[in-house]
Amino acid sequence: MEIKNVKTAIIGGGASGLAVAIACAKKLGFGSTVIIERQARTGRKLLATGNGRCNVTNLNLSLKHYYGDKEIVHSVLSNFSLKDLKKFFGSMGILLNADEEGRVYPYSNRAETVLDGMRNELNRFGVEELCDFKIKEIDKKNGEFIITSETLTVKAQYVVFATGSQASPLLGANDSGYQLLKRLGIHSTPLFPTLSPVSAKERYKNLKGVRAKGRVSLLADGKELLHRNGEIQFTDYGISGICVFEISRFVNEFFMLNRINGRAYREIKISVDVMSDFQYNDLCTYLYQCKKIFLDGKTTDLLSAALNKKLSQSIAQYCGLASKPCRSLTDHDIKKLAWGAKNFIFTPVTGNDYKSAQVSAGGINSEYVDPNTLMSRKIRNLFIVGELLDVDGECGGYNLHFAFGSAMLPSKSMK
Repeated sequence: MEIKNVKTAIIGGGASGLAVAIACAKKLGFGSTVIIERQARTGRKLLATGNGRCNVTNLNLSLKHYYGDKEIVHSVLSNFSLKDLKKFFGSMGILLNADEEGRVYPYSNRAETVLDGMRNELNRFGVEELCDFKIKEIDKKNGEFIITSETLTVKAQYVVFATGSQASPLLGANDSGYQLLKRLGIHSTPLFPTLSPVSAKERYKNLKGVRAKGRVSLLADGKELLHRNGEIQFTDYGISGICVFEISRFVNEFFMLNRINGRAYREIKISVDVMSDFQYNDLCTYLYQCKKIFLDGKTTDLLSAALNKKLSQSIAQYCGLASKPCRSLTDHDIKKLAWGAKNFIFTPVTGNDYKSAQVSAGGINSEYVDPNTLMSRKIRNLFIVGELLDVDGECGGYNLHFAFGSAMLPSKSMK
């Protein structure tokens, strides 16, 4: 069996793995670092981020956009700011550009630009990619890590785990990193998917593909826990869109762990307000005016001047008014329709699996790693970065910023 001796072995060739390899190679010198990747190529999931545009960070970067272990988040953001990220990519010649909502992309709007730039940097520092490397065993003897596959053994002074989570299995993701760490005595907090669509009991198949601006609110035992504004995408199985993705974290937590933010609840619902620019009383006034305009029409069309026609029909159906002509609508009916447009209720039926999730919540927390270095408290010179850690961010580039930022810490402890 072939044996390869290196200074540092990076396990995982995703966003954080590529970034940590660059940082380590710069610190330790040409040919000092290898990337161990179980798939046929590195960077596969990176190419899919931001709908293929690679949303690398956000101008509104701050601690409030993250969940999980706050000590780790604070350490990473303190050591890797927006300025640091721009400098990191600037050193590879990659220009960045922000949209009107603060999301930052490569100037080309193509994820390939980021991946190609990082690969060029890896080549410049002699980092070797060992793909199709299925780890059979990892051990540490006499201060040296020994990583074994069927045909190759890598011996390294330092090891960095950057395998990512099981989110997006269609892109090759799985939980192998957690399983390897578990065998080494390093355990994660409970894991569950996040940034995913929400499946609901209510099925409005005619709404499939309909989009609307509005507000979604998570209700737990009848009380609003949080809300998000943005574009809502209706599906044949429930609802989607960025604002729904951000609420999905708590929906999945409820179904996977029977709690939200550590507190137990009996039931949850999602309220969708598709007329969020209107106060309730103003919407009632608008509907009274529409009744006069559509006097000989159907209630299903009453909101069609403001909303997609299919959405107007579904809200009337939801309110039990679909068969009623406009002429016969009472004051109570108008108020009921206004209420329905501002409180279109969906009942989540299950937490989504990892197939449709962009990220995993939970992971390795500061009980097992030093937040300042991300070195294992249990095994010296073993580091853990990226999505393996108990940190997850909101949509908008926060997760990729954390992936790149966490990747910068391990090399500071290497000699």
